[in-house]
Amino acid sequence: MERDLSLFTVGPTDSLRLAMEKIDRNKHRVVVVVDEGRVLGTVSDGDVRRAYLHEQLPITPVSQIMQLNPHVTTETDPERRRAALLRERVTVLPVVDEDNVLLDVELAYEPFAD
Repeated sequence: MERDLSLFTVGPTDSLRLAMEKIDRNKHRVVVVVDEGRVLGTVSDGDVRRAYLHEQLPITPVSQIMQLNPHVTTETDPERRRAALLRERVTVLPVVDEDNVLLDVELAYEPFAD
């Protein structure tokens, strides 16, 4: 099954509002920040909430609040990818190639449909 990665990704200059909209739609509480396909960081719903509490505007670029050095995996085996996801205790684990280019995301759960 081919996953629509656009629901899980934002660019570094994209706004906090766009990040929150994608987090709301993907139902996994996080988006991956990518630039030219390469993973730069992540932004969680908690990161956005804290930014708003510190009076950041919805138009603020996600690069100002993203978490650097996110957990990623290059693992191709589905069982080992799942184990890495559980070990890292994240809801979304970016799957990258050796150049840190995003290939897929491993998800902790499948959300209920609306």
